[in-house]
Amino acid sequence: MTTRTGSGKKAPAKATTASSTKTTSKPKAAAPTKAAATKKTAAPKKAAAPKVAAPKKAAAPKTPKVKKPAAPKVAAPKKAAAPKRASTKIDLVAAAQPAAEMAKTGAVVNHIALVVDRSGSMSSIRSKVIAVFNSQLAEIRKNSESLAQQTFVSFYTFQTTVDAPRFFAKPIADVSSLTELRCTGTTALLDATGQAIVDLSAIPGADLDNVSFLILVLTDGAENNSRKYKSSLKGMINRVQATGRWTLAFLTPPGGESTLQGFGIPAGNIRAWETSQAGIKQLGQAMQQGLQNFYQARSKGQKAVVGVFTTDLSTVSTTEVKTTLTEATGSFVTLPVASDCDIRTLVDSALGAGSFKKGNGYYELNKPELVQEYKEVAIVEKATGKIYIGDDARTLLGLPIGARIKVRPGDHAGFSVYVQSTSVNRRLAAGTTLLYRK
Repeated sequence: MTTRTGSGKKAPAKATTASSTKTTSKPKAAAPTKAAATKKTAAPKKAAAPKVAAPKKAAAPKTPKVKKPAAPKVAAPKKAAAPKRASTKIDLVAAAQPAAEMAKTGAVVNHIALVVDRSGSMSSIRSKVIAVFNSQLAEIRKNSESLAQQTFVSFYTFQTTVDAPRFFAKPIADVSSLTELRCTGTTALLDATGQAIVDLSAIPGADLDNVSFLILVLTDGAENNSRKYKSSLKGMINRVQATGRWTLAFLTPPGGESTLQGFGIPAGNIRAWETSQAGIKQLGQAMQQGLQNFYQARSKGQKAVVGVFTTDLSTVSTTEVKTTLTEATGSFVTLPVASDCDIRTLVDSALGAGSFKKGNGYYELNKPELVQEYKEVAIVEKATGKIYIGDDARTLLGLPIGARIKVRPGDHAGFSVYVQSTSVNRRLAAGTTLLYRK
């Protein structure tokens, strides 16, 4: 019979033999019985053929991964370090040795540093600036030779930072023309000025009485990136100008004059210019005038100039005027200008209708004027009223010969300056006088 398990499956029936009643005792071995004759001997079971496991397919040999040798790490080439400033103390001493030796002889020695802006805004006019720069080198060379003044030139450029000088304290005879000017970056104007002062001051013999310095700075924009000398520059400028042997002059865009004056630059040493075609032409003329004024002052024993870009007679003596120019007092009549009027009206009313002839009148220089290269200049001694004329009047005033220039009146001391008019309707200012050739 069968019983049912809790799971519902049939459980096998328990054996009823005695041997199965005691579960704890070992079963007795049954006595062997003789095989009944009648019983057939059971045929031995055939041994099951051993299962031979099918040989496993040999796994395809794994191709050993060969690691590619790592490419040797080649260090990225370091950016070439910016060249160290050529204006280190050792380099300065070496470069300036000829100037130092010349200064020891007692000769008149001039150091001129041209400091030129090469910021990005100069890109559109760089070729014109190069031409102006080279013309100034020619002007320096001419004045140095004609006045027998030993001149050594340094050239600085600046943009976001100040470049090492392209050449330093080089005899003007050995200076080559500028051929390129790469423009980029912003305007570290104050740092460039400060660096030029520091470098020039380090020249052996810089403190000798026969040595003078002119720093001529050209920029088309306002300062916007100086770090090194921004806070100390004013004191540096005051210190070198106090020696009486340093002249600093700036060519700056309109509006920059007041900032430079705040650093102690005399108003007569600042000239505004514009980047137009006409402006660049005037720039060249202004630089030429500045250089001539400097050299003329040096030839008279001056060591610095405070009216680089103005007419200046403050150091000109009456004797020099008399010996250099021709007195022409008897050839002119002096006409006072009572009220603003045109030149023809004044002459005809004073000397009679129809008296006016174009080119015979000379107006008083009392405001900035464009003076053409062909116009004569007359100088009047205030104390005596004597009138002097001649080509050298321009030279005495620091005006370039053979070039038109925008003139700003400066310190005329005991003289008045008159410029020839070739107009029929030039406006004359009340309170001035007109010289009219008879």
